[in-house]
Amino acid sequence: MFVNQFNIYLKKALELLLAFFMTIMILAVVWQVFTRFVLQDPASYTDELSRYLLMWIGILGGAYTYSVKRHLALEMLSSKLDVKGQQILTIIINLIICVFAAVVLVYGGGEMVSTTLQHGQISPGITFFGDSLKMGYVYLVVPISGVLILYYGLFDTCESVISLMSPNHQAQG
Repeated sequence: MFVNQFNIYLKKALELLLAFFMTIMILAVVWQVFTRFVLQDPASYTDELSRYLLMWIGILGGAYTYSVKRHLALEMLSSKLDVKGQQILTIIINLIICVFAAVVLVYGGGEMVSTTLQHGQISPGITFFGDSLKMGYVYLVVPISGVLILYYGLFDTCESVISLMSPNHQAQG
């Protein structure tokens, strides 16, 4: 199916992006240590860069973790249910996560990005071609991750609903 192939490519893209950000963050920290202790003149941008990359890695990593179903979960209730009950519980949990992602991450994060861009908040230590980095671009990870979590949550919910409605599942339950 097209959707399954798309999901594979999207997960791979997230993996590569997260690995790239990790590599850049490690290089920035190593450069910071080198310039501070060897050159005795610490680089001014590395501290902020590593902090912003850590934000992106953490928040995007949460979306990636949710996509591969490795997120934090309490399985006490799930283990006591039959297959049909587990599917229903999965649907309920995914819908709660989707509401959270839509309201807090997509809407709230979008408002935060919009507000910081309108007010012109800038990063004090990072500049590109003479222009300071706008903090709204740093915060953009929140709505992006929210959209990804919402997508994966709705996809998983649809899979669970289809599984519940399939004749094979009804025969098993």
